[in-house]
Amino acid sequence: MKSQDCLSESEDSSNKLNRFTTLPHLMDMLIKRRLVFSDPKFWEDKNDVEILKIYQNAKRVKLFVLCFLIGHETIHHWKAYANGISGCCIEFDRAKLEKLFLAHKSDGVRFEEVNYNTIEEVKVDCVCRFPFLKRHPYKFENEFRVICIGKRRAKSFEISIDDLNVIKRITLSPQMPVHLFRTIECFLKGVLKVKAKVNLSRIIKHPDWIGKFKRAKLGEKAAHHEG
Repeated sequence: MKSQDCLSESEDSSNKLNRFTTLPHLMDMLIKRRLVFSDPKFWEDKNDVEILKIYQNAKRVKLFVLCFLIGHETIHHWKAYANGISGCCIEFDRAKLEKLFLAHKSDGVRFEEVNYNTIEEVKVDCVCRFPFLKRHPYKFENEFRVICIGKRRAKSFEISIDDLNVIKRITLSPQMPVHLFRTIECFLKGVLKVKAKVNLSRIIKHPDWIGKFKRAKLGEKAAHHEG
């Protein structure tokens, strides 16, 4: 099997957005053709939780959020958002996804790249910016955030996906055994008729990376014997 990263290290990532999640969420999205926004009150990052709570109270609204990441996969993304063999990364076409979100602007949907600031430099004079501000230590996440501003009693929010071509690639966990990958790949392609590429991440063991060092080692031996 030819190994591939979630995003090739030399590949342009300007028109891609990644969502790290789990297979159950992926199946729900593909079968029901929807993107489900989450309630931030359950998030681990309490800096984020508290700021969004302040925003909701100030605006007297209910907030639902959907997070994506810009750029290439990192081991942190897998560990923090898609850990274990059921983790996966869904790569979206950014232009198509933004068009989908813009179509729901009247539903209270907004999206922006997150701005990262230190405590000293952050400006808190505009409450409308609060959902797109995070502390500087999280800068490596490169987050693209989508929010839905709804009524205070709202319990959920979702957006229908009419065209699954918005998905460009699905990459399964680097911890997943190859035989399980083959089964999931067969199900996605054969049963769900997914047209996107389906890969197994090699971020923790990439043959091309290891191979370069093996070849270099053999080269050193050859040079030593020649001397």
